[in-house]
Amino acid sequence: MKKIVYMITTLFYPSIGGVENHVYNLSKELVKKDIIVKVINPVINLGKNDIYDLEGIEVHKITVGNNEDERKYLKYKSKSKQNLFGFFNGYKRKCYYNKFSNDVYEYILKDIQLERPDKFILHQHDFISSIKLSKKLSKKYNIIFTNHTGEFLFLKKLPFSNSIIKKLTSHFKFIIAPSNELADFKDIRNENTYSFLSNGVDVEKFLPVIEIEKNNLRDKYNIPKDKVVVICPRRWAPTKGVIYLVKAIDILINQYNIDNISFVFAGNDYLDYPEYRDEILNIIKNKSLEGYIYLQGNIDYKIMNELIKMSDIVAIPSLMEAISLSALEGMACGKIIIGTNVGGFPQIIKNTETGFLVEPEDEEKLADIIKDVSRGLYDNIRVCEKARKFVEVKYSWSFICSKTVDIYNKFWN
Repeated sequence: MKKIVYMITTLFYPSIGGVENHVYNLSKELVKKDIIVKVINPVINLGKNDIYDLEGIEVHKITVGNNEDERKYLKYKSKSKQNLFGFFNGYKRKCYYNKFSNDVYEYILKDIQLERPDKFILHQHDFISSIKLSKKLSKKYNIIFTNHTGEFLFLKKLPFSNSIIKKLTSHFKFIIAPSNELADFKDIRNENTYSFLSNGVDVEKFLPVIEIEKNNLRDKYNIPKDKVVVICPRRWAPTKGVIYLVKAIDILINQYNIDNISFVFAGNDYLDYPEYRDEILNIIKNKSLEGYIYLQGNIDYKIMNELIKMSDIVAIPSLMEAISLSALEGMACGKIIIGTNVGGFPQIIKNTETGFLVEPEDEEKLADIIKDVSRGLYDNIRVCEKARKFVEVKYSWSFICSKTVDIYNKFWN
């Protein structure tokens, strides 16, 4: 029987982030179950369509728009920063993809007609970016939606939020959400039309390593072997809170005079928020932090496990977050996780037991916990062991995939 899952997302590799990793890892597991997976990834002004195989996943990068569309899109991008005006431009930037909904719609329909699958599912991973597309597709087919986004949490704060969200999501047959916060559709949808289902982690790829392997990896990436290494695997976007970690580094170096520590950033070349990125780089320069910070750029996800394995601490200072895939990967590698007390973090981090929680936007408390952990004031070995065991039991991608297929089985087209 020929089964196809169409993963619809404006975010996919080479971009780095939680949505990209989620789609990739879930797709890999589906392929193992003999399900064909096609990632439908529209790209503005790509020039021509690019279809390629990624470990058994069929990736379709679809060119949409033209030079003028790219110019307008980049204009919104350049004005996206950490204030209300910036967030508004961020929404306009994401909404811009809806202009091309007909192009993507026709592409998907043509592929379905060509493939003639026995069963297929449309699984959307965007919210605002693909809302027009999904509404149109829903008139013919069942659509599953995974609610990854902080946009939903922002909408929840608005007056009459339930009415707004109901209007925006009523066409989805089922909604999956990777945190309890993102799964809060009470009084909006029927209870049997949504559920919490976490992000997962590849526990065979992300696993603890011995000291010699950790040092070999540090040699490979030119990271000091004699220092505590903190990694921040985050896109440089306002909701990721990276600026507060950089401010915490300033406190650690220039106030606490700690010099046996290094910080590795993966995702710093994410260019959707250029003013935010420039602000962070200016702090690094003005506070003379360059000697303590290693910027890896937008790294290939295939080496993310190596960067985490070579580190001692994984810092994730997000302002809003589902259950963080980066946190789960760090826990699987037996690392100390420092997250913020928002979204899905409290579901996976029991403070001082499987990691550490701090309040968001608090660089002083973040600096304090990094200082205390790096100096061994807690039983780090016990925390790391408990974190690994916790992930092994509840968050393997094979388990998450099986639960996802259970949902698909109710809604195949």
